[in-house]
Amino acid sequence: MKDFNDIQNLWKQQETQPLPDVTQIIAKAKKDKQAYTNKIILQTGILALTLPFLFWIGSSIDFKKTTTYIGLALMFCCIFIFSALRLYQIIRLKKMDVTAAPKIMLQQLESFYGFQKFVSTKATTAYFILMNIAFGLYFIEVMAPMSALLKTIVLVAYLAWMLFAFFYLGKKQKAKEEARIQNLIDAVKEMEQNYNQ
Repeated sequence: MKDFNDIQNLWKQQETQPLPDVTQIIAKAKKDKQAYTNKIILQTGILALTLPFLFWIGSSIDFKKTTTYIGLALMFCCIFIFSALRLYQIIRLKKMDVTAAPKIMLQQLESFYGFQKFVSTKATTAYFILMNIAFGLYFIEVMAPMSALLKTIVLVAYLAWMLFAFFYLGKKQKAKEEARIQNLIDAVKEMEQNYNQ
C-alpha cells in the first residue's frame, strides 16, 4: 500500500502543464502564412517587372545574331514560368484555412510543403540552368566588341555572382522557407495532439 501512496503523492506533486492556447497558435499560423504570402508576392512582382524590360530590349535594339534573340526569349520564358509557379504557390497559400480542424490543416500544410520542396529544388535548379544558358546566348553578341580583359572580368564577376546566389543565398532562402513551413506544421501537430486526445 505504501507504493500506491508514494505514486499518488508523486502524481499530486507534479505540476499540471497548461495546454497551449489555440487562439495564440492560430494567430501565429495566420501571421506566418501572411508573411510568407507577402514575401512570395514581392518576389513574383519583381520577377514580373523584368518581363516588359526584356521585351523592350528585344524590340528596341537591332541585334544581328539570332542567338541573342533566342537568349532573350529563353529568359522571358523562364521568368514567366517561374513567376506562374510562384503565383500558384500564392493561390495554394490563400486557400489554406488555418482555422480548419487540425487534421485538415495538417494535410493542407504537408501538401503545400511537398510542392514548396519541388519549387525550391527541381524548379529552381532548372530555372538557374536555363537562365544561365539564356545569358550565355545573349552574351555571344553583346560581349563580342569587348576586349579579352573586359570579357574575362565580366564573365568572372557574372559567374561569381551566380554561384554565390545559387549555392549560398539560394540555400539560405530555401532553409528559411522550409523552417517557416515546418514551424506551421509543428504548431498544428501540437494543437492536434493536445486537443484531439
